[in-house]
Amino acid sequence: MEKNKICIYGTILIIIVMIAVPSTYKVIKRHQNRLLENTVQKIIESAKDCYYNNSCIEDHITLKELYEKTDLPVMNNPITKKIYNEESYVSVSDGFQFKEM
Repeated sequence: MEKNKICIYGTILIIIVMIAVPSTYKVIKRHQNRLLENTVQKIIESAKDCYYNNSCIEDHITLKELYEKTDLPVMNNPITKKIYNEESYVSVSDGFQFKEM
C-alpha cells in the first residue's frame, strides 16, 4: 500500500511539473517580446515626430540624431540591458522600421 501512495504522489508531481514549466516559459517569453515591442515602438514614435516636424529629413534617422533632436532618453534593450548603438536607425522608406546595429 505504501508503494502505491508513492507512485500516485510521484505521478501527480510529474504532471504538475509538466504543466507548470512550459506555461512559465511561455509567459516569460511573451513578457520579453512585449518589452522589446514597447521599446521599439517608443523609438519609432520619436522618429515619426522628428520626421513629420521636419527636424529629421533623411531616410535613415539614427538614434544619435533622435537623442539630439527629440526628448528621447537613451534607450537600452530591456532584456539584455545593453544600450542600443547610436548608429542604429529607423528607416523611413521601409515604413518606419527600426534596424538595430
